[in-house]
Amino acid sequence: MKSLVYTLLLASTPSLVFASSNQHLRGSNSVYTSEASAAHGYVESIDGAYGFNGISIPGENCDSTGLPMLTRKLTAWTSLQARAAYYFHHPAAQVKSYMTLNVKTGGKVSFILSITDPDAPTDTIATKVIDVIGTGKDQKVELADCSFTVAKYYRYQLVCVSGNNNIDYIDRFTFESPSAEKTYPASYLSSPSVHLGSWRSTGAAPANGYDWCYQEIMIPKSSDIVGTYAMALGVLSGYMGIQNNGVQADGTPAHDVLFSMWDDGSTDEDPNLPEYMRAGVVDCDSLTITNRFGNEGTGVQTYRRGDCWIPGRFVQFITNARREQTSYTTIENGKEVEHKQNNILVSAWYNAQDGKGWQYMATVRKRNSTDLFSSWYSFLENYNWATGEASRKAYYRNGFARYAKKGNWYNFNRVDFSHTDGGNAPGARNDYGQGATENKDDRTFFMQTGGYTSTNCTDNEVPLATSAECVDTINYDALNARVLQAIDNEKERVALAELFKTSKYDKSGWKVISFSSQETSGEGSNGLASQIIDGDANTYWHSQWQGTQAKYPHYFVIDMQKIQSIGGFEFTMSGGANRYIKAYDIYVSDDNTTWQKVISDNDAPNQQTFQVRLDSVVNARYIKLVIRDGRATDGCFVRLNELDVVSGNVAVPVQQPSANNVANAQLSAILNNQNLDLILPFEGEKQVAVRLYSTNGICIFNGNFMASKYISIPMPQLVAGTYIVEAVCNEGSSSAMIIKK
Repeated sequence: MKSLVYTLLLASTPSLVFASSNQHLRGSNSVYTSEASAAHGYVESIDGAYGFNGISIPGENCDSTGLPMLTRKLTAWTSLQARAAYYFHHPAAQVKSYMTLNVKTGGKVSFILSITDPDAPTDTIATKVIDVIGTGKDQKVELADCSFTVAKYYRYQLVCVSGNNNIDYIDRFTFESPSAEKTYPASYLSSPSVHLGSWRSTGAAPANGYDWCYQEIMIPKSSDIVGTYAMALGVLSGYMGIQNNGVQADGTPAHDVLFSMWDDGSTDEDPNLPEYMRAGVVDCDSLTITNRFGNEGTGVQTYRRGDCWIPGRFVQFITNARREQTSYTTIENGKEVEHKQNNILVSAWYNAQDGKGWQYMATVRKRNSTDLFSSWYSFLENYNWATGEASRKAYYRNGFARYAKKGNWYNFNRVDFSHTDGGNAPGARNDYGQGATENKDDRTFFMQTGGYTSTNCTDNEVPLATSAECVDTINYDALNARVLQAIDNEKERVALAELFKTSKYDKSGWKVISFSSQETSGEGSNGLASQIIDGDANTYWHSQWQGTQAKYPHYFVIDMQKIQSIGGFEFTMSGGANRYIKAYDIYVSDDNTTWQKVISDNDAPNQQTFQVRLDSVVNARYIKLVIRDGRATDGCFVRLNELDVVSGNVAVPVQQPSANNVANAQLSAILNNQNLDLILPFEGEKQVAVRLYSTNGICIFNGNFMASKYISIPMPQLVAGTYIVEAVCNEGSSSAMIIKK
């Protein structure tokens, strides 16, 4: 269709009066009207970048009928580099469109309107230059009068070429048509989620019992758009994939990797959901961030943030399932009852094919399950409405699963299709696609979403692979070893947490004697410096933000009222990662004058609670915490619920075995059934401290005994592994290594 170009100059326009009905008579012909909010659209740059700044379009969604709520407006058109885009579903009919706006009195504004078909974006249906001279009141401006031959969504692009600062607001769009089928916008501004489900093999493959799953996914450069999430392996109650989360603080892309697991229940519905029903992180890589999620079910998330994958390059994913049995205790009829629980440990890795090899994400616990993998699902979604018009695409290939009993791999080459939204109701979106790519020999599926284009679905099967080279070449011994390490690390972490729990000082009577700032009004009953030592993890201090914003560094000085032996500290925070501590120092002092720095950390764990141990015990009365930096992206804001101090018994360093400790004699340590039997190298009866450490330096037993030569200590809970036992008295110390099989 040829472009339609004409100009309309309005010196003034009568006030707009809306009829009580959306139908009225124009001569003998019926005319139906409908409206759409100017807040229900998108902001782009003039070169087509999505989610651009420069116009305030609040993104108002529609009600349950698919009609706009018409409560907000387009405002603050501050940049000529920005343009507004809208998508309206027109009937197959002649449609006349109008725009209602308010321009400052005497102000001049010039727009260029373009109307296109998203399925043929280079073919312009209509173009119009619109010049407006403002009256300071609402003006109704005619946009276009077009004949649409197909009922579908059409794109309206509005560029302001001059006078943008004269625009007070654009209120709404009005459409008139002889068709009883109304014009409407989409019900929501995001785009449909698209799924490839029930991955399976067309060969003679087992129905279940797989312990490893593998797949590769790729987001092309053209779809590397903020808000894109391509999920690869949705196994059991977990899922993992890659996301574009925008730009990091250093300007590099936030190409993140995500791995999550749902609870066996919901903490949204039951905030007191027992721990034995919650998914949890067994262990994770030091670069992996962990937190809980909600609003769509609840569970645990693990993230690898940063420029972790490359657009246009396939990312490999592999995940492992391993059975475990644990126990938990409940109180029933006033008595403790122990229950056995079967779980699955799910571990995940990714390889971005960037030379770094397989990157371990985490091992998480799926509660109340004995099932290994049987299949998986994959999806492509947009979680950022501001870029919800963009057309996104992702590719999926090489689905393989390993049968646990025999260790052989099966190619999964057939899928089922599903999607959200769709249908014929007003406001529905059908801009999704899925299926095999055009060249089936590539054995690749695609998914696409967004763009307000027509549905595009192809075959749900690709040829069965004749080679499993992509999985046969993986070093599974190294991956299995990392899972075993994860299990050991959790045991040590639990032991350390218990040691911290039993070693915390009672903070009653302690005082915060000086601090950099506090928020006294903006956080309700919270915000005060004293709340970091009030013993209540539900209250918190917040750096000042009302009136003035406190800058880094934030600090506190705490008086414990007497000299204490200190072995470590525990931080408890809240408010999400955007309020967590990142860089901090801790000093101690006997007199509040001379200070000794005992901790300096430039990258604290990105966790709600974390613990830090000292290399050696210090004795002090005063503690100074200096927060040099936080993780907030919106200012110098930090929120701290509690700072706990633990006694010196958590800080004693590991003593490696030596034959030269005491009188050239060495400690003898023997595991005898459930007892640890020690033969001491010391002479005469004396006080002996016995400590047992894991090889990672965590003290899991600390006791004092009066002994001369022999000590026997019950150790019924000692799990398989390597340990170091140390005996210390006033004559010196001696240590030995033991192995529990």
